[in-house]
Amino acid sequence: MFPSQLLLSSKHHKGQILQPIFNELKVKLIENDGFDTDRFGTFCGETPRLEGPKITVREKCLAGMTYAKKRQGLASEGSFGPHPNSPFLSINEEWLIYIDLDENLEVYGRSISMELCHEQLSYKDEQLNSFLSRIQFGAQALVLKDAHTHAVIRKGIRTEAELSSLISQHPTWLLETDLRAHLNPKRQLNILAAGKDLIQRMGSCCPQCSKPDFSVVSYSGQLPCSSCQRPTHTHQFLEYNCSFCHFKLTKKRKDLRTEDPQYCHYCNP
Repeated sequence: MFPSQLLLSSKHHKGQILQPIFNELKVKLIENDGFDTDRFGTFCGETPRLEGPKITVREKCLAGMTYAKKRQGLASEGSFGPHPNSPFLSINEEWLIYIDLDENLEVYGRSISMELCHEQLSYKDEQLNSFLSRIQFGAQALVLKDAHTHAVIRKGIRTEAELSSLISQHPTWLLETDLRAHLNPKRQLNILAAGKDLIQRMGSCCPQCSKPDFSVVSYSGQLPCSSCQRPTHTHQFLEYNCSFCHFKLTKKRKDLRTEDPQYCHYCNP
């Protein structure tokens, strides 16, 4: 599936997050020392990211492989933004990619979570202590900016002594949660979920060409109601597709055979 040693292009210790799930595959992740992933964009806005996370993670992975002179590699990229269906809610989207130039292989893992720590507080507010408690300051680091110019003053703040000293020196402060992977525990959980998705996709091979990432691309059918047996709006089939040979396969879902009457338009109009 993967080589026994796999390059991970990361500046923020993502190997520590992902290594436990790769241990089960007997794969050792080797981080790309000296490779500056910040050039692809920073959360603080110092370096803008020009593309979305899916395109950026591919560019990062290929550039890291070129830097390390490797034919296989792994990279991760995350983003924070509004929920596509509920703009007042925020999500953290994480992407992982595995590239094998010898096998002409690119497989993506992805995870979306609404469990995130993406907050800010300014000097005008009076809830500093409750803010620090809520974000679990210490495990979760902070970024200090100038409230007027938004210039970054200090990143990676994790102690009350350092924070107090900085606030006393910069009275018009703005605090933001540090979104870098090694300093944001909730983001770490989502990166781990994306890693599990990647591994699952690598282990799901096409029955026709044996390439990985034989995955669900759409849904079809309608499950019957367990009470009246009429069709509901819950899908009954999973539509699989191979991105290499384009083989398609329809499978009946295994987790549900019928739908609960509470979701039936006839039983619960």
